Amino acid sequence: MLAPIEDLLREALDSASPPAPTGGRNWQMPEKEFFGSESLFEDKPKPLKQKPGTLNEAALEEALHALNGMVGLHSAKRAILRLANFARIEAERRRLKLPQSQIGFHCVFSGSAGTGKTSLARLIGKILHALGLLKHGHTVEVDKSGLVGAYLGETPLKVKKAFEEADGGVLFLDEAYSLAHDKEDLYGHEAIDGIVKQMEDKRDRVVVIVAGYPKEMRQFIDWNPGLRSRFNRTIHFEDFDEKELFAIQKQMLRSIGFDASDGFLMRSELLWQKLHRDRLTFDGNARMVRSSLEIVFENQARRLVRTPERQRYELCELKPEDLDGVEQQLRNNYDD
Repeated sequence: MLAPIEDLLREALDSASPPAPTGGRNWQMPEKEFFGSESLFEDKPKPLKQKPGTLNEAALEEALHALNGMVGLHSAKRAILRLANFARIEAERRRLKLPQSQIGFHCVFSGSAGTGKTSLARLIGKILHALGLLKHGHTVEVDKSGLVGAYLGETPLKVKKAFEEADGGVLFLDEAYSLAHDKEDLYGHEAIDGIVKQMEDKRDRVVVIVAGYPKEMRQFIDWNPGLRSRFNRTIHFEDFDEKELFAIQKQMLRSIGFDASDGFLMRSELLWQKLHRDRLTFDGNARMVRSSLEIVFENQARRLVRTPERQRYELCELKPEDLDGVEQQLRNNYDD
């Protein structure tokens, strides 16, 4: 049986600091972890197989455990847990052939870039699949370029194709507001009309999640009465603070088996404090963490090639000097 929802929520709120990273001399292949953003090396998710209408307790526990393991995102986690509770009761009514609430699972995700919206969209698919509400539970990610055609009349075909690929799972539309950004953009309007139609045609087979910045997403939903009537659930994603960015960095390193020295961790913590204080982390969020690690790995490689003979553990060991120039490069990237 699942633990009471209060216990799950308490675990989620207490999980901001992940276990200490492992790697280097004693590294073993870690299990895949979920972050407040996508992993550095993310495999394309594959549709799962499960008979529709059946409850998979183990898969549900696994999805909720992954949710609890994400850094920060406290209000978003609470919203997903509420959705999971509602979906569980809705699934039970469906299995018993009782009247349905007629409330859909479509969501609006509002928040800055790099705050884990894609990761949570994938988890929603897995939760609904485990409850027997979605046949596969996979997530298909699209943006404006994947929906808008080169000429009028092509767009409905591209929209239909995207929904067909997402059949039995989740269609995740990032930066959805770009479809309604320009009043003169007939192609974007055509895509919105196609989305509304497909949501009706496949209302029990595809869950649609649209994502973007808060102000722009409010304007997007208000653009079309069909969107307003279908998206009745908005989940807000807070920006990560400096402690959460530091925790995400440790999770990322742990997931790929790197061993960060105490000096490296102390210097990293100061780095995120300075960048957050100067308000340079809000637009990039966890994406900035990935960018920082790319620079760190290049610095480490430059350091290691100067050593004629290298021990195996040294290939996964990070030292304070591997952070040289990282702050300045991130500041330059922000200015660009």
